[in-house]
Amino acid sequence: MSLSASDKLAIIELSNLQMRSLDNHDVDSWLGAWVPDGRFVATYGTFVGHDAIREFINGHIAAGKEDGARHLMTNYIIAGDGDTATATCTVTKLQVVEPPFIIATGIYTDALVRTEDGWKFQSRRLDIDPGVFARAEAAAAAAPQQ
Repeated sequence: MSLSASDKLAIIELSNLQMRSLDNHDVDSWLGAWVPDGRFVATYGTFVGHDAIREFINGHIAAGKEDGARHLMTNYIIAGDGDTATATCTVTKLQVVEPPFIIATGIYTDALVRTEDGWKFQSRRLDIDPGVFARAEAAAAAAPQQ
C-alpha cells in the first residue's frame, strides 16, 4: 500500500519543522525528529543516537555555524508503504541577518518510520553541494598570509 497524501504531508512537515527548530537553535525540537537510535550522516561525520546527535548539533550551534541562518526546504520526493518511507529534498541555507546571501545548498536523503508519535527519521543524510567548499577555499586563498 503506497503512502497517503496525508502521510507525505506529515513527512514534509517533519522536515520543515526540524529545520525551523535549527534556525531557532531549539535543539530539543530538532532532535525530536529522530527515533532514539536515529542516525545523522553529514560531511561532519556520522552520529548515532540522540546523545551523539545532540552533542554534534550543540557544538555546531556553539561554533556559530547557524547564526543568522534560515533553511529553505524544496523539491520533496517521497515514497514508501505502510510504516516506512524514503524522502529526498533540496536544502538552501541562507544568511538573513547580514545582507542576505546563500551560505550552502545540498540534498537530504531520509529513511523514515511511522511511530506512535508520527513519522520520525531513522536516518538523515546531508550531502552538501561542493560549491560551498570551493567558496571557502577561494576565500582562504585570497586572505592575506601572516
